[in-house]
Amino acid sequence: MLGHVDSPPTAPSSDVPEPIVFDGRYRLDGVLGHGGMATVHRAHDLLLERDVALKVFPVSHGEDELMRNRAEVRVLAALSHPALVMLYDAGAEQRPDGGQQDYLVMELVGGPTLSQRLRRAPLGRAQAARVGRDLAEALAVVHAQDVIHRDIKPGNILLTGPDALEADEAGGPAVKLADFGIARLIDGTRLTKTGQTLGTVLYLSPEQARGEALTPSSDIYSLGLVLIECLTGVPAFPGTTTESAVARLVSPPRIPDDIDPEIAALLTRMTLMAPDERPSADEVAVALAPLTSPDRTLDLSAVAAPPTEPQPTEAQPTEAAPAAPAQGRSRWRHPRRALLSAGAALALTAGGLLVTQQVAASDVPSDAPSYPAVDGRLGDALTELQKSVQP
Repeated sequence: MLGHVDSPPTAPSSDVPEPIVFDGRYRLDGVLGHGGMATVHRAHDLLLERDVALKVFPVSHGEDELMRNRAEVRVLAALSHPALVMLYDAGAEQRPDGGQQDYLVMELVGGPTLSQRLRRAPLGRAQAARVGRDLAEALAVVHAQDVIHRDIKPGNILLTGPDALEADEAGGPAVKLADFGIARLIDGTRLTKTGQTLGTVLYLSPEQARGEALTPSSDIYSLGLVLIECLTGVPAFPGTTTESAVARLVSPPRIPDDIDPEIAALLTRMTLMAPDERPSADEVAVALAPLTSPDRTLDLSAVAAPPTEPQPTEAQPTEAAPAAPAQGRSRWRHPRRALLSAGAALALTAGGLLVTQQVAASDVPSDAPSYPAVDGRLGDALTELQKSVQP
């Protein structure tokens, strides 16, 4: 062969590090990203000869808490939908120093994150509707298994390819939801640190920020914030960490006037302050399906309207009817299924949520609003923040 010269084999250089192989099977080939609790590597499954994503947690010298409850791993492995990143395997690697490193083996998705895509430009209505429909269908499957994601954000949404949003829908979903249920898995096995917040502050629901027990509607609220960002290119609650956390406790996000009325109405429903008034994942998917085509319109009849009280008129005074009892939520009130305890409340801690900003009084109008009453560490932080902004 032209340009090729045979040479005798040489011994491997001692300067070349040996590849890291987990459990003799998963060879690490590079870092894909870092998170608050783990690092995700591109890896190769030497047994099945396929590339995978390996989520590796920090080395622990304590007892094996992640793998103690294998039932949780089986629940996640059972979640199957084309718009979900599949969990293949889980294990624990023993280290020479006696420590143990837990890991999860997941499907490797080739496209960028939605966050990376949005840095280029906002999405069109049909593209945003396709993202929302795919994710809502996936969340319907997750919620049916009594799992709440709790960290819906653009960084956890992966495009199936560089041009997935422009590709024909016949090829499958344009996006896949990653890290589904991982917060629940880790929380259920007591791996979360005291005071650690499960979720990302820009996309927390109000009840999540308050540290209340969650229902699937918390994911719907977060998905609504993601879709607003898809259409505008900016977060629904911009500002500092503190400002973003406080804003959602005071009022719903503002839906820009230039968003089409039909999808704006749905986003308004998804981000209502009261969790029981938001639509289900199934309802969101059905409502968005017609909008995935640029020339179609939204049928809001697929989304049940929130209950309203009768309004009195001069001609015929009436009394407001008693509020109807909440329906279809009983399974989420059981203490065994309250997946976010008060101990995992938004604590504004050093992981990025520590209240260090002090707002100058000159930057705040004299009629600065009072913040809602919130218990716990968040309440203490908000009290101090309110004092600092009052003239």
